[in-house]
Amino acid sequence: MSHVLLNAAAFVLIMCVGRFLDARHIIPASSGETLKKILMNFTLPAAIIVNFNKNTLSSGGIMLALAVLGLAANVIMVVLGMLMTRSRNAGTKALYMLCLPAMNIGTFCIPFVQSFLPALGTVTASMFDVGNSIACTGGTYAFTSEYISEKSHGFDWATFGKRIVTSTPLMTYVVMFTVTTLGFHLPEAVTTLINPLAAANPCIAMLMIGVLIHIEFKREYMLDIALILGLRHLFSIILAALCYWVLPFDLVIRQALVIVAFAPLSVIAPAYVGMCGGDEGKASALNSFSIILSVTEITLLLMLMGLN
Repeated sequence: MSHVLLNAAAFVLIMCVGRFLDARHIIPASSGETLKKILMNFTLPAAIIVNFNKNTLSSGGIMLALAVLGLAANVIMVVLGMLMTRSRNAGTKALYMLCLPAMNIGTFCIPFVQSFLPALGTVTASMFDVGNSIACTGGTYAFTSEYISEKSHGFDWATFGKRIVTSTPLMTYVVMFTVTTLGFHLPEAVTTLINPLAAANPCIAMLMIGVLIHIEFKREYMLDIALILGLRHLFSIILAALCYWVLPFDLVIRQALVIVAFAPLSVIAPAYVGMCGGDEGKASALNSFSIILSVTEITLLLMLMGLN
């Protein structure tokens, strides 16, 4: 348990470094945008390629069902965000629609799963993350940005499709999922070349969050953050209960899904909120709180399931 907590503490430390650099004006004001572009177009796609290339995905019905479950969880929360913000401005709609879903599984939950469950647990988390990532690495952003646009002719499916195919992380996920499912793997030389970029992804992500955090304890800020976190965790409890006590899967699969259900907010969600005209600082603060809560909750869950 100690090494997992140390890893989480390391992420928090990197965020603090980013906040310090920005607060002291040691780095330019545009550094957050620069880090965002590096994350979205280089380090995150590299991490996706490397992680997929390490695994041989099963094409069985259970594995595909897990991917569908990951996508469905995001769709439910996006719809909830739409319903809750029907009468609010575009920035608030973006905040709720992009921060209610979007689970950080790859860089946060999978280390927990790998440490405390057999290999089947890691495969389970990875397959759930396939569906989750289709949404949180571009799908939800493409839908949200089109939904909140002020075009008079309604929802533009052509523009939505264009945003989908121009999302570098999402297209990387789709290609690698297809290639790996078909049983193909990239040459070792390719992964060796991009491994440094992939390894840098967690650091770049946490540094970006630290740079973009601008916590203002305004009443309206805290109400939104508390409400989004409360709804996310209520959904996590429901999802975990259904997965553990209702789904007819092996115990290891159900335990992995319980851990995944309490994933924090995706590290790229704040970036998408900013791209949609929402309050990126508020989304980054929300992300920070969700990481702290998830560390605590997952630790308690591991103890309750006897996995510590």
